[in-house]
Amino acid sequence: MLPPARPEEVTDLPEDIALLHHFANTEDLRGFVAHGQRLTAHDVLATPADLERWLREHDLLGPGEPVGDAHLARAHALRAALRDALRQDGEAGEVLLDFPWQVKLTALGAQPVVCGDPVTTALARIVVAALTVTANGTWHRLKMCPAPDCQWVFYDRSRPGRARWCSPLLCGNRMKTQAYRRRGATQTP
Repeated sequence: MLPPARPEEVTDLPEDIALLHHFANTEDLRGFVAHGQRLTAHDVLATPADLERWLREHDLLGPGEPVGDAHLARAHALRAALRDALRQDGEAGEVLLDFPWQVKLTALGAQPVVCGDPVTTALARIVVAALTVTANGTWHRLKMCPAPDCQWVFYDRSRPGRARWCSPLLCGNRMKTQAYRRRGATQTP
């Protein structure tokens, strides 16, 4: 397995953005040649054991907590909803996620609390991260590459926040070259 198209994106992201970035990219749809190596699509969360390992690696789940097929299905639904929201580029599209929430009121304000098993609570922390980056205005910096054979989720570091491709040198160049060739083919007499 190759590292992400731009490894520097993974190291110094804000905490909640990093969690969303890592989770969304557990479904890697890249299927092109990069630097002489073929990237092949794969799912990092293919089994409950994979989900358990991923949650532990990201400090969302303690040892000894069982992860089952229902948890994996919930994780896949959450990931699909997250990727769909990123694919829509902030446009309308509503997703209802079924988590058992309660609201805790303190002197500091309201805080969502998940009432469920430890795995459900771990997955809900990903939802809370999405709510947090939406509230603090950084959600728009998390984007999905529009290349159909890529769809890698990346953090837009450009000053105006209008980056389009996960890597202008890889996907940007490939897609612009393909568009140029298509235009040339249609203009041939």
